[in-house]
Amino acid sequence: MITWVYRFVLFLLLFGMSALIYGGNALNPLFDKAVSGTALIGIVGLVVYYFDQPGIYKVAAWMILLGVIGLVLESKYDYGQFVYSYFVIKRFAYCGLALLTYAIARKVGDINIQHIVLLIFGFYIINQLFLGQIFSYNLTSESRTVTSNEALYLVIPCLYYLMLYLRDRQVRDLLLTLFTFAFIVFLLHRSVISAAFIAIGVVAGLSVMGKLPSRGFPMGRTIATFAVLLVLVAPLAGMLPDNKVAGFLENIGGILDPKDDNTGSWRLEQSEYYLSKIPDKPMLGWRYVGYDKGEIMENEDFPEKGTIIHSQYIDMLYNYGFVGLFINLLIILGTLWVMYRRNRVFTLEQTVLFGFIVSGLVYAVSYQLPVFFWGFVGLGMYYGLKRPAPDAPFDYTPFEEVDPAHPSQSTELTQSQSML
Repeated sequence: MITWVYRFVLFLLLFGMSALIYGGNALNPLFDKAVSGTALIGIVGLVVYYFDQPGIYKVAAWMILLGVIGLVLESKYDYGQFVYSYFVIKRFAYCGLALLTYAIARKVGDINIQHIVLLIFGFYIINQLFLGQIFSYNLTSESRTVTSNEALYLVIPCLYYLMLYLRDRQVRDLLLTLFTFAFIVFLLHRSVISAAFIAIGVVAGLSVMGKLPSRGFPMGRTIATFAVLLVLVAPLAGMLPDNKVAGFLENIGGILDPKDDNTGSWRLEQSEYYLSKIPDKPMLGWRYVGYDKGEIMENEDFPEKGTIIHSQYIDMLYNYGFVGLFINLLIILGTLWVMYRRNRVFTLEQTVLFGFIVSGLVYAVSYQLPVFFWGFVGLGMYYGLKRPAPDAPFDYTPFEEVDPAHPSQSTELTQSQSML
């Protein structure tokens, strides 16, 4: 029974923090309550599971806890109440969900990455086809039926099928990889397109550096498949309305020149304003003062208080200063470092999660990281420290399984943590 409770919590951390399971409705009140409640559980989990964490996460746990305590005391001193704005506190503590996910994943055990891929596609089918959302999409940014946060999920199946192709050399897996990437492009979230492209490049880089057990890249088969697809797709592309195709390509082009793009120029103007305010409070940010000022960009859907800053980096710097951004990067880069240093050869799960986490760093330039992203960061740390199963299909490095609470059980892990 307890195991199923842990599994439910893990599902909540990976999927419950996204509009994907709420019919794609980001305004669903249940979605907001789930995010707020889970953020609180994450803060408590910093204490409850502190001794289960690896060294780098223990440092992050201390910093997050001290930050939350500081925000609570500041609220009491300046506003006469312990929680003047839970909005300010929870956004600072979102990154702590990576630590909670790591601890819960250790309780649950191995997770089949294929099940995650199937869940992602399953929710997409329900929302886009069964609920009919996709039928209102006209290949324009204004008519998009999927948020950028939801679209980011698709990087996971894209990398998963790419890894299967590198392993099994099956054309079917290459087609699924191309289909997933094409679907990302079709959804017209340029930040996700860039993130997916970089993630694929990361997998290629890992292969070049010998971190993947694949036997080189099947160049001949890949070129032949592309040639056949080009012959089949070219006539279909010519049947599409010219104005639709031109508008779609123009939207895609906003990646290269955001100043000439409507939404891109809007974000650029917003970013320039908040960047100009960061030097005034560089270390700890504007916190509650920034919350009271509200969002400077006018929009009837924005609340009166609180900022709606697009970039994760600028949001952290403006609201919580260099300290807030440092904690975020400590968790993300620390996880990537442990995964890379701990494993001579990556497993399929490690490769997919490593690429996805890197894609988040790219995505964060334009958008705030979705809350569920932190769950996958924690899952990455779990797999980074987890010994592969003996019957795994790849030739893995035979490290011992490690209990982070007793790192002396593994000399290799102790050396890695000493570097952190």
